[in-house]
Amino acid sequence: MSTGGDPQALRARLAEVTRLGQAGDLAPAREQARAAFRDAIAADEAEVAVEAGLACYALDLKLGDHVAMLEDGALLKPRLQALPARRREYGDLLRRIVISACELARFDVALAHANEACESARLHPDDRELALSLTALGACFERMGDAWQGERLMNEAYAAAQRVDEPYVRMVVLNNLCAVCIGRFHRLREVDETDARASIERAIAHALAAQAMLPLMPDPLFAVFVDGNLGEALLYAGLLDEAAAMLHDALARSRKGGYHAQTWRIACSIAELELALGHPEQALAELEALLDTVAAAEQRATLIRLHQAIYRAARTLGENERALAALEAYERLERERATRQLRAQSELFVTRAETERVRQEALAARERAQRFRDEARRDALTGLSNRRELQEQLPAQLLVAATQLRPVSLAVVDLDHFKRINDRHGHALGDRVLVAIARLLRGGLRQADVLARVGGEEFVVVLFDTSPELAHEVLERLRHCVDEHDWAELAPGLAVTLSIGLAHAPSYELDPLFERADRALYRAKAEGRNRLVVDAPA
Repeated sequence: MSTGGDPQALRARLAEVTRLGQAGDLAPAREQARAAFRDAIAADEAEVAVEAGLACYALDLKLGDHVAMLEDGALLKPRLQALPARRREYGDLLRRIVISACELARFDVALAHANEACESARLHPDDRELALSLTALGACFERMGDAWQGERLMNEAYAAAQRVDEPYVRMVVLNNLCAVCIGRFHRLREVDETDARASIERAIAHALAAQAMLPLMPDPLFAVFVDGNLGEALLYAGLLDEAAAMLHDALARSRKGGYHAQTWRIACSIAELELALGHPEQALAELEALLDTVAAAEQRATLIRLHQAIYRAARTLGENERALAALEAYERLERERATRQLRAQSELFVTRAETERVRQEALAARERAQRFRDEARRDALTGLSNRRELQEQLPAQLLVAATQLRPVSLAVVDLDHFKRINDRHGHALGDRVLVAIARLLRGGLRQADVLARVGGEEFVVVLFDTSPELAHEVLERLRHCVDEHDWAELAPGLAVTLSIGLAHAPSYELDPLFERADRALYRAKAEGRNRLVVDAPA
């Protein structure tokens, strides 16, 4: 019964969806979720629509209904995209669309969404999103037949995942690395036995590493995915007893959970196990029993595998007509996959060329904006930080120092009689003096020390983790350095000196510290200039 546009009734239906899902009634839960999703869209209840869409999509995934996943994903995508705060959920949606599109051999859709996910992860630097997005792109290439590129991309994904303190991310990447190595094995099993064997050994290692993280995963679907892949890899490695135990246990859990797509894939592995154990009749019967269901669900990857396994079982039994029919079906699906792959890659090449041009323009614009921001925080003449940079960065640094009771000293440095220098020698030479002063001060400080030009001839020096006695010594050394510099190189008879006011924390607040140093500078000027005066804490 429809609830129309009543938000309260819609939320009550979502609560029922949750109850049914927790009870394992996935199909009724998904039916309720889809109805609520579409009613919320019709009623323009954006928030409820997103929640219903996410619930619906999660159930599509568990049921392995990839056709529905693309349909629901197309409805959910613009609604999530409009919510910047839910960027990660949007990334998850893009990646699931990739997997569904790959299963249906819709490689144009898969590649477009995989690349969108990767671009978003790079545009908003996020190793978590990058790892998961590269994994989806790698899976896309593997399903298109390029397991080599798929494995390369997933190894990049794992490097990013290791920078993320989130077991879920590493588990997903490792499980997909196992799957892509299995895909590589299928490509090589009758072509290069050595490489095929190495691929399966890597698959087992990845699956075992992913399996170790399963106790941290709340959703039992993850364990079915991982154990199903591990069982399949053990089968191809010839470890039949271990494979049998793993696969039968995973199949039971998959059926109990109602995970149709995984159930079909694991059942296919068990049929291949029967073939490996010398029971081709049973294997053939189990494989052919899956055909109609898998074909109706448009599970292309599993369907290709089924036909390949049926061919081998029928050939073992000497049933040449059945073997030939399976081989022809397999080759037809492979040709269709290859055609769709080439078309998708060709279309994507044109699209990506244009996208790359736009991306480069966007990067250039970002760099210009960053340069403008940097210039706004830099003194154009000396290249030092300016007052704005000091006011933006220093309070946070002082707060950290205050929490740890670390010593801090702030000095205000002013050139003596600078107006007289400008009047006698001109402003151009005055600018050269300022540049030289900046160079002399910077040369006498550590890299971590703060130096900024905050006025015409006024500079600020901030020393962290420096005792008051040592700070006094450093500033005195800078004053002598300027006093003893050969200024006659710039103009005959030119002499330049500094007056310095110095204050030590506490206080650790910028304005009071600056005011005390400025007060000490005023005293230095009043006492005859070319000297350093320390202001004691109040």
